[in-house]
Amino acid sequence: GAFAQLASAYAARHGVAMTDLKRAMAHISVKSHANAALNPKAHLRNRITEEDVLRAMTIAAPLGLYDCSGVSDGAACAILTTPEIARALKANAEIITIKALEISVSNGEEAGFQGWDGAHIATARTAGARAYAAAGITDPRTQLQMAEVHDCFSIAEAVTMEDLGFSAPGRMIHDVLDGMFDLDGKLPIGTDGGLKCFGHPIGASGLRMIYEVYLQIHGRAGERQLRQVDRALTENLGGHPHQNVCAVSIVGRQGA
Repeated sequence: GAFAQLASAYAARHGVAMTDLKRAMAHISVKSHANAALNPKAHLRNRITEEDVLRAMTIAAPLGLYDCSGVSDGAACAILTTPEIARALKANAEIITIKALEISVSNGEEAGFQGWDGAHIATARTAGARAYAAAGITDPRTQLQMAEVHDCFSIAEAVTMEDLGFSAPGRMIHDVLDGMFDLDGKLPIGTDGGLKCFGHPIGASGLRMIYEVYLQIHGRAGERQLRQVDRALTENLGGHPHQNVCAVSIVGRQGA
């Protein structure tokens, strides 16, 4: 229900028709399924059409069946160390480095509707801005080659495109429908299928995003491999749009 309200608030805030917003959400879901179909480890690997999404049963209006991620079993782990220790372990070829890691926690302002319009994720904006400053990124649309975001619902991915500066305010629908975030777009999002289709094992989801970036940077992503990834962003959310914690990481190859 909370994420369904996020969709309604976004439409009202930007003066867009719900039919147009639902088309963009449908495109996001189709993209997630298409990417997952190329990933042998994905939970849901079936391809769908926008018509499938728009005709599916309603879960919490305006969200339908294909707008929602499932819950998966799974685990993820990583070895975190210094470049010096990694070189000593002769793991230098497999390194990715942390450029920024920022966390933002709701302070109650959103829940009180004092400075929040209900149409975005305030913590994502804060954590994203801090991560960009730490990593020296001034234009994420051109300085990042991919991103993995917390797409627990298609609308969550949609609004996050604006929260992280990938789309200008009110322009997300146009960028989505133009294919900007598709696998062959200018800034691919959720190349492994995302929470929506790769799977959402709750506590493991954030590190799973880092794993996809790791594969892409080292050219090991198989059929979904991007041309070149030097730096990428991951955004992981826990909670509801009005009360949550958000972590944004920027990682990349050494020297990038």
